[in-house]
Amino acid sequence: MKSAKKSYLFEIQTIRAVGCLLVLLVHVSATYYYQQNGYNDLTFFLNQIGRFGTPLFAVISGFLLFYQVRKKGFDFKRFLSSRTVKIGAPFVFWSVFYLLLMFVFEGKNPLSDGEKIFTVNFLLGNSYVHLYFMSIVFQFYLLFPLLQFFRSKKSWIFLLIAALGLNLYAVQYYTSPEEMNTVNYIMDQRAFLLNWIFFFVLGGFLAYNWESIQYYAKRLKLVSIVGVIMVVLFTMYEYQNKGSVSSNRAWNFLNVPIIIFAIIGLYDYVSKSKLLTNTLNMIGQFSMGIYLVHMFVIYVFVRTVPESIWTTMNFPFVFLAILAGSVAMVKIIQLLPWNHLIITVPKPKNTKSTTQRLQEKAAS
Repeated sequence: MKSAKKSYLFEIQTIRAVGCLLVLLVHVSATYYYQQNGYNDLTFFLNQIGRFGTPLFAVISGFLLFYQVRKKGFDFKRFLSSRTVKIGAPFVFWSVFYLLLMFVFEGKNPLSDGEKIFTVNFLLGNSYVHLYFMSIVFQFYLLFPLLQFFRSKKSWIFLLIAALGLNLYAVQYYTSPEEMNTVNYIMDQRAFLLNWIFFFVLGGFLAYNWESIQYYAKRLKLVSIVGVIMVVLFTMYEYQNKGSVSSNRAWNFLNVPIIIFAIIGLYDYVSKSKLLTNTLNMIGQFSMGIYLVHMFVIYVFVRTVPESIWTTMNFPFVFLAILAGSVAMVKIIQLLPWNHLIITVPKPKNTKSTTQRLQEKAAS
């Protein structure tokens, strides 16, 4: 990839698509848990494998910011305005939307615990189960103007090690105090940045070492395949012995880089299928929009479809229906005025991947 103008990072778009599908897998399988009064072997497997989705989203969020700085530099005013529009406005809109949804249809009063707790929970993305990630992204944005000063490959090695140490402490060794104040309450939340900082910094490391990582990933495809198989097998062993695992658990500090390395390396095979490439590219492009709306689609699905639908055999069809419904909802929202304040959908790129261009050149 020679320049941002001449090429488009389809591998990154594919990672984003995979992350989106895995997040959807977690929430659809969790819905099955409630509809079937528990998991069976298949739905539990799908739920646990899907736990790689959120950290993949975090890595890509970091990558896109740092890669842009690497190529175009950093403009604070532009960064502030673009992040406010692309993330801030949708976060507020969907937080209010889901609070109203729960109040109107479930009778849940968001102010029942007091205005102070409501405000903290709102900022932490606790308005609905999936919005915590938006809060984490915001916290990272507060740190990003400082991190963007680190632009050498060597400095990113030290940053990655430091982030690993902080994240490991947060998820493995930090314990909640007996008496909780507001600060401790925030630190105890899943949405606290230190619980995810490694994955964002990994995105920066990936951005500043993109060419080298891409080079080795594409030449070690067999290693990638073996690595992913080992990740899946170990994850199965982990949840079967420890129960449900977390998306930001310590082992994901190793699992997620292996998965990313594999997706980059194996993209050449994906690119041979135009249908698969276009599908993943579309899901990647719509991923943030899908993330924001899919829980509403699931909610509507649960309230409207017959109970007989919720069988394990029907899982693929339910999953695809919810994915299709989410995509359709995103496209409908795009028709509305000021839709950029509701969902974030990047403009499609009319460019081709390196692999596609080489194939066309060879054929000409």
